[in-house]
Amino acid sequence: MSARDRILGRVRRATGGRAEPEAARARLAAAAQPAPIPAQGSTAGAAMTALFIEKARAADATLSRIDGPEALPQALAEELRARNLPAAVRIGEEPLFERDWGGIEASRGTGRLAEPATLSRAVLASAETGTLLLASGPDNPVTLTFLGETHFAVLSERDICAGFEALWARWRELGRDPRTVNLVTGPSRSADIGQTLQLGAHGPVALHIFLMP
Repeated sequence: MSARDRILGRVRRATGGRAEPEAARARLAAAAQPAPIPAQGSTAGAAMTALFIEKARAADATLSRIDGPEALPQALAEELRARNLPAAVRIGEEPLFERDWGGIEASRGTGRLAEPATLSRAVLASAETGTLLLASGPDNPVTLTFLGETHFAVLSERDICAGFEALWARWRELGRDPRTVNLVTGPSRSADIGQTLQLGAHGPVALHIFLMP
């Protein structure tokens, strides 16, 4: 008798030996059956993008659309001015960021505690919760995600997935193997003290997403 059979036997005895519901038996028999997916994790197309934007903003992230990577320097400059931040940003070796940043001082390397603004590229995103997936490595050091005061992230609309089931399926298709994968939903927050929500408790006080085609 397997451990599973022994456990189920104890459950049956504890419940008076009642038969397992048919649906439960069917699910136990279908080991490869996918888990049920909620409606929010089943969107597609424009509705999926709209849901991602809605969920990201609900998590206190801000978001703006740009036409492509070539529009990034100007869009970033405008955001830095609007937030009264210096015209400077910390970036990694991300190929997408190999460009003329105009009047922005773009330094490369890992994140630093005193950094006013950092910029990363998100690999994927989940529309279901407005969550970004960021992979560590020299292109986008994980410290850029957590040590800057304001974190800017670039996301391609084509990299938005309906839900986490689709997100992990896409991730496996990419075949990447970074040291860490971080799921980020909005800026850092905590309500541990006095049950009052505080942004920037363990990381960036603000998260802004540049969404491009």
